[in-house]
Amino acid sequence: MSTSAAARRTVQLPSGPVLVGAVYAVCVLGLIAVFTAQIIFSDEDPHRSQGPIESIVSVSIFGTVALIVGVALAVVLRRTRERAGVGALVLVALAVVSLVLFWAGAPGILGACAAWCAGLTRGAHPLGGAARVAGIIGAFLALLNLVLSVGGVLVGAAT
Repeated sequence: MSTSAAARRTVQLPSGPVLVGAVYAVCVLGLIAVFTAQIIFSDEDPHRSQGPIESIVSVSIFGTVALIVGVALAVVLRRTRERAGVGALVLVALAVVSLVLFWAGAPGILGACAAWCAGLTRGAHPLGGAARVAGIIGAFLALLNLVLSVGGVLVGAAT
């Protein structure tokens, strides 16, 4: 039984900037909004160790640095297909290394940038080989980071 190209199921990601912006909005700006609401609506000390103020600062710094580094590398390295392939590999390596910063959205942002470099986003021409694998891993990390961020907030709200 053979399948034609038209019969294959594919997932269409949004454009690169939209994907990266969505991950940043949920994983960084969304968490900042949650911590701000915790300060406003809670009677707990916001200055305590690992409290909302400390969390806002760390999420803001690490998430924004990941955004700046990821977008800068993606924009510079997407100029040619060869450089885009290298960019996808570098960005997914940075995303994997930054897994310890998942609470700040860093792996998701860098992973989304890797998928963008690999051409897996709308309006781009997909690369093949290792760059495509890096882009798929990057898209997976972006989705995983979104799920963990939203899930963590929901679990935290339930307890």
